[in-house]
Amino acid sequence: MTGRIFCALLLLTACSGSKRPAVEDLSKHENLSLFRLQSLRGTRDGDRLAAQAMFSDTSSILTVDLRFAVGSPTRLESGAWHWTRDGRISNGAVSARSVTFLGGQDGPPSVGGVFELLGSAGTPLYRVNIPVTELKR
Repeated sequence: MTGRIFCALLLLTACSGSKRPAVEDLSKHENLSLFRLQSLRGTRDGDRLAAQAMFSDTSSILTVDLRFAVGSPTRLESGAWHWTRDGRISNGAVSARSVTFLGGQDGPPSVGGVFELLGSAGTPLYRVNIPVTELKR
């Protein structure tokens, strides 16, 4: 009986997945744990997909614009980020660590992945984690 309970708990733990924060400061100087993905919108046009993710902690807004080349595999073609907080505006380019794309042949496509927000020198400053989410128009 104890073995069955242990196995059930182990299975539940394994299935829960990792809970990555939506926005991470790669320098570890800022706690960004209050940020949540507020919206993910986009449109597919043939082999191109434009998407916009918005993150917020209720006092500031981080917008990430992404353009994907849909294929096998789907890849990030270009990206830009814009962050308004504390009266300051920051921005830069985006690079992809991973991209997940689910077709959308019979309905809206879904996209997700892990993306790094680059500073002016091209160094990663922040990481955003977007769970695979159906795009809203």
